[in-house]
Amino acid sequence: MRLLENIALFKRMEILNRVPFFQHFELAERQMLLESFSSLYAIKQGHYVFKQFEQSHHLYIILSGELTVFRQHDKKHLGHIYPGEFVGEGAFISHRERSINARAATDSILLAIEPSALLKLPVVVREKIKDQLIIGMSERIAKLSSATEMA
Repeated sequence: MRLLENIALFKRMEILNRVPFFQHFELAERQMLLESFSSLYAIKQGHYVFKQFEQSHHLYIILSGELTVFRQHDKKHLGHIYPGEFVGEGAFISHRERSINARAATDSILLAIEPSALLKLPVVVREKIKDQLIIGMSERIAKLSSATEMA
């Protein structure tokens, strides 16, 4: 992954404004997150965001592109992660090792949120992040349930 350092704040804000994850965040809250608690990364198709069993703990929100997630031992495909969705929430929240692999299916841009953000961000911003994680996880459970019912 390549850190995108020289993108103007207004351009980064413009990108975040298009992502549903941040729709309930105030302008100042998005700016605070971008300036102090996150980084933008570009990742080329086929490269790993992270691998199963790694100890990294960032939460990744997909801003553009697409990721695939799969298990290590049998390479079983578990799903796709699209813009506005996230990956890495388990390790981010619980500080445990990665439970799956995440690899770029296309060239992608990701926002990586530092684990320390949950301790250092103002409560209102932290709660909005938690709310979006809960909503996203419940949507995944609903998708998995309907896929299981069809099988």
